[in-house]
Amino acid sequence: MNHIRHIRTYKVYKYYHWKNYSSKFLIQRYKDYICKRSFKPYREKEDKGNFISIPEAAMIYSFETYIDSVISVLEGKIYREADAGLGKSDLIINIFGKEYLFETKKYYSESQYKKGKNQIAYYCKKLGLQEGIYLVFLDSKIEYPEEIKEDTFIVNNILIRCYLVYYDREKDF
Repeated sequence: MNHIRHIRTYKVYKYYHWKNYSSKFLIQRYKDYICKRSFKPYREKEDKGNFISIPEAAMIYSFETYIDSVISVLEGKIYREADAGLGKSDLIINIFGKEYLFETKKYYSESQYKKGKNQIAYYCKKLGLQEGIYLVFLDSKIEYPEEIKEDTFIVNNILIRCYLVYYDREKDF
């Protein structure tokens, strides 16, 4: 029994640096995972059987599936599509009694990207959270405006941590 406790303690330390949640570390590990595994299992086919895209829902599912194992080791909880006022947040994670809201988007346009930042700020306010994590999936073969970047933003007095996850259409298709 002590052996299991030591393994669990080590894993908590490794992923969360003594219970201090690190979204940057978690997202980086997810990016490494995607580089190895790709989004191939999540591709969408047209009627003729050719691959045409990766649905946004599949990208969210891949992230949720990845982090589920980490959160379960930490005895945390994941809530999908939780009600957040006038809409549903993509994901809320509860670790060590603290909640973290994730909003995920597949990049389509700069205006949609900006709306996503406002959306997560709105959800955070409604849920009484001071910060949120904005995870944006982008095609690696497209050039994006300078504003589309990994950074920390303040939107309506809410701290938004934005992370970019690139997918490779040539590799993934």
